[in-house]
Amino acid sequence: MFFQLKLRYLPRTNKANTMTNIHKNQEIPKFLLDKRYLFGSVVFVLTFSVLFMWAYTPFSNTAWFSLTNLMDLGKTVAFYTVAVAIMFISKMLMNLLQRKVCFTYVKYIAWVVVEIVVIALFYTLFTLVYQPDRGFDALNILMKALGCIMLILAIPYTILTLYAAYRDKTEELEMLQYELSLSGESSVAYPSLVNLYDYNGTLKLTINSDSLYYMESQDNYVKIYYENQGKLMSYMLRCRTKAIEENLAETSMVRCHRSYMVNVMKINHIRKGGKARFIVLSNEAIKPIPVSKSYFKNLIEKIDAYNGTVLSKSTPLTPDTPDEE
Repeated sequence: MFFQLKLRYLPRTNKANTMTNIHKNQEIPKFLLDKRYLFGSVVFVLTFSVLFMWAYTPFSNTAWFSLTNLMDLGKTVAFYTVAVAIMFISKMLMNLLQRKVCFTYVKYIAWVVVEIVVIALFYTLFTLVYQPDRGFDALNILMKALGCIMLILAIPYTILTLYAAYRDKTEELEMLQYELSLSGESSVAYPSLVNLYDYNGTLKLTINSDSLYYMESQDNYVKIYYENQGKLMSYMLRCRTKAIEENLAETSMVRCHRSYMVNVMKINHIRKGGKARFIVLSNEAIKPIPVSKSYFKNLIEKIDAYNGTVLSKSTPLTPDTPDEE
C-alpha cells in the first residue's frame, strides 16, 4: 500500500525565504532548548561551581563560602538554593519562550548574561546583608561576583553548546546518509515518502514510511525515530505535534498518545498491562509505547484501514479487543 501525503503549500516571498535562511544559520543547536539539556545544565553548573568555589575561595578576600564552618555552611547552602532556583526559573522561561522566539546565538548569549547579572546582584545583596561585619565594598563585591560567575557559567555552557552542536550535526549527517541511500535505490518500488516540515514551512527531511517507526513529542520539538541500514536513528524536528499529526493524517502514522505517534506498518502487537495498553513495535530495541484511552479508537480504526488495504498480508494486525470500562 502506498500512502499519499497531502502537503499544504504556503507561498513565501524571496525576502521571507532570505530572512528564514538567516535565522536558520544563526539559530542555536536545537538540543540546547530540549528540556533535559536545559535542566541538566543546571545540575552541571551546580557541580562545577562547587568545585570552582572550593578552589577559588582561599584566594579571594570577598568570598565567604565554607564547607567546614557550620554557620558559613548554612549561608552557603542558602545562597546556592536561591541561585539554583534562579537558574531553574530562567530555564523554564526559556523553554516556554522557545515556542514564540527563535533563539539565535546573540539572544542565547544575552540570556546567559542576564542570568550572570541577576545571580551576581543576589550574591552582592546576600553578602552585604549576612556578612556586614566584614566591611565589604558593594561595588568590589559585584565586580568580583560578575567575573567569578562568568567563569563558572562560561565553561559548562561552552561544553554543553559544543556537545549540542555535535549532536545536531550528527543527526543531520545521519539523515543525509539516509536520504542518499534512498536515492541510490531508484529501481526499488518504495512505499510513499513522508515529507516533514519545520515551523517555517521548510522541508527538513523525507523519510521512507517503511523505515519510520514512531515520533515522540518533546516540548516544542518532535523526535522522529527511523531505521537506517538496520540501525535505529533519531532526528529532532522543531515543529508542533499537532501540525505533524494533521500533515500525516493520510499516511500510515497515527496518534496513540498525547506524546506519541506510531507507524501502523511497524506494529507487532498491542498488549495490556493492568488497565493500560501498550504498542509493541517490530524493532525489539524500542520500548513499548503507551496508548491513551482517548486515542485507542482512532488507533484501531487506523489499523483496520491498514489491514483492509494490505491484500498481500496473510496475517493482518490483530489488536486486543477493548474491554468495557
